[in-house]
Amino acid sequence: MKLYRSIFLYIVLILFQFGCQPESNIKVYKIKKNTSFLSQTNTDKPNNPQLNWAAPNAWIEKKPKDFRLASYDIPSSNGEVIDVSIIIFPGDAGGIEQNVNRWRRQINLESQNIEPILKNAYKQSSMLGEYFIFYLENKTTNQSIIAAIIPYLDDEQTISETIFIKMNGSIHVLQELKYEFELFCKSMHWLQ
Repeated sequence: MKLYRSIFLYIVLILFQFGCQPESNIKVYKIKKNTSFLSQTNTDKPNNPQLNWAAPNAWIEKKPKDFRLASYDIPSSNGEVIDVSIIIFPGDAGGIEQNVNRWRRQINLESQNIEPILKNAYKQSSMLGEYFIFYLENKTTNQSIIAAIIPYLDDEQTISETIFIKMNGSIHVLQELKYEFELFCKSMHWLQ
């Protein structure tokens, strides 16, 4: 019996040593599109493409709820847990002005028309094409939202669906996470 314990302990130690080697700081996720929210033209795509991205290891994947394709929690050093959501809707899903103003209202900011919204937007590009990132802050309430609107264009160059990525929390914590958010958005791509 003592021999079996020694062998078992030896195997556990070896597994522990080799299983705890440092690994990359990135996890890659492949999730099939949720076709229940897509227009009919997109469900006819060959091979039903999957939306893929790379999330930092510190981001904790959680079960998506409501319309979310994916959700993450990001624990911060001050104990705050930041929520990240990925949602896909058909078409432009109301457009930039309507969606940004909805987010502004969520952190108690007044609505704006499209001109100042676009003036304060950061235009980015990725494998999915050009998109916008919005940094919204309410300094009075210490609330912030970082959000990306990524339109997916079909062959006729019309928006067939829109990907929304949103992170919300306190201003200071979200300022620290801006770069991670930008990299996360840039990693989005379709895989056939």
